[in-house]
This record gives sequence, structure tokens and C-alpha cells, in this order.
Amino acid sequence: MQIFIWILGIAAVYFLLAFVGLRLVAPFMGFGGYRPPTNLSPEIRQTISQLESQSPSQLAYLKAAFDFTISRWYAVRHKAATQFFKLFRNNLEQIWRQPGYAHCTTQNFILYALLANSKFFSAEDIKVAHVFLNFVPHQYLKVKVGEKWVDVDPAATSAGITSFGKCGRLFG
Repeated sequence: MQIFIWILGIAAVYFLLAFVGLRLVAPFMGFGGYRPPTNLSPEIRQTISQLESQSPSQLAYLKAAFDFTISRWYAVRHKAATQFFKLFRNNLEQIWRQPGYAHCTTQNFILYALLANSKFFSAEDIKVAHVFLNFVPHQYLKVKVGEKWVDVDPAATSAGITSFGKCGRLFG
């Protein structure tokens, strides 16, 4: 019985640290959602313009921005712990210049910046959502396209867990 209590206590501490503590200290993971970045570099603005010119609709722009994001930044299953320090990057310009591995929160913020600063979407059209995935909190975006909300999860997609329009859950 005492072992069960210890296991339960350890699990409770883990979930408190992982699901509350991390959301309090990690950039782009907080409880309040995102604020649209307004001081974007010319390179980011040029990317938004290019994606807009190639996109005839909201859904086409969302898919193009999503594809662009996962073409430069990716996630790998169970690599979040070995790349833990990258979770705390918060400068969009620096992240932009360093493609490669990025946590779900970072990839979502990049996609959010591309969407919220486009002619197709506003900040109100994008919601940040969290789920349980592989024993850690996982973040994805819900984007309003017309009257419908579409789940987009660049990190889970780039890791091969899910695809556009879906989000990773549980033990992907």
C-alpha cells in the first residue's frame, strides 16, 4: 500500500510540473494564448506576401503556411527531452533564422505569426489548444476557416503522428 501511495505522489508531482509548471515558464505555452507579433522582419513579411499571392482562399493560405512551417521546422517523437533547452526560445527572428528541430509551441507560434499577419486571418480566428500526448502536454492550433474550425498540428504532422486537419493525441 505504501508503494502505491509513493507512485501516486510521484505521478501527481510530475503532472503538476509538466501540465502547470511548464505552461507558466515556457514561452508560447502559457494559459493566455498568443499575442500577434507586429514587428516582423522583412523576410517574414515577404514570406507572408508570397504565400498570400499563391493562395486563392483562406483554406489554401492555411495549407500553404502550414506546409511552409513543416518544411523548415520539424519535430521528432520523444526528442523533446533531449532538445529541452529549445523550448525556451522566444525570439521569432532568431527562430526564423534557425530552421530545424522545434517544439510544438515554437512551430505553432511561427504558423500563428504567418496566419495572424496575413490578409486571410486575424488573431481572433486562431485558438491555442492543448492535449495529452506521450506523457507531456502538447499544443496545436484551431483555425477558423469560414464558419468551421480546423485543427492544425505542424509538430505532430512533421513527426508522422497525424496529418493536416487533425491533431496528435494520447500516445501518437
